[in-house]
Amino acid sequence: MRVLVADDDLVSRLAMEDLLRQRGPLELVMAEDGARAWAALNEPGWDLVCLDVRMPPPDGLELAARLRASPALRRVPAMLITSTADRTVLAASARIDLQGFIVKPVNAETAARIARVLAQLEASVLEPAASASARLRIDTGRHARYVAGFLQQLRALADLAAHAVRGDDGARAAFAQKAEAARTAALTLGAPRTEQVIADALEALPTDAAAAERAMRQALYWVARVSDAA
Repeated sequence: MRVLVADDDLVSRLAMEDLLRQRGPLELVMAEDGARAWAALNEPGWDLVCLDVRMPPPDGLELAARLRASPALRRVPAMLITSTADRTVLAASARIDLQGFIVKPVNAETAARIARVLAQLEASVLEPAASASARLRIDTGRHARYVAGFLQQLRALADLAAHAVRGDDGARAAFAQKAEAARTAALTLGAPRTEQVIADALEALPTDAAAAERAMRQALYWVARVSDAA
């Protein structure tokens, strides 16, 4: 899993790193201000972003708002890091649709909270094989074939979006058609977050093909990682 932590306080960054690594193998990227964090987010492939509320601009609240305004990044999970969970932070967390907040100083409960968030997010990317197989009344081997087919759909959509970036109108039309089929497949497999990303990409395509491609690369990263873990 790839996690970004943005905080201008070195001790807090180190404490977050130690706590997150207790969960298991992670690729952690540390940013000491909002500008570096935003630059890192330009590439798809993030599982969680932890943003300090008060740091050199853009601060955590502005970064979170940017994430939710971006068709390519709006589904990336984010949590605020704050020294006080005051009303402003609580209201912003709800308004911007974040996964919650982390109160400094970080401790064992911080790690447990993040672990719960990550587990919930994984389940929304792709329903676990055992429960999906039972719901669909198929064996796990058959379910694996479903997931493999779904990954092919996501790769095809990402490639079509890339062609659309280069001005291929035929790719745009094909994307629109195949995206609807992929959304149905996502719902069949119990993947609501992935279905939302596909819908975001479909909405972005007419005016911002690059955002559509980035959104599809994010969805592909999530499903491939979760299915490999399964």
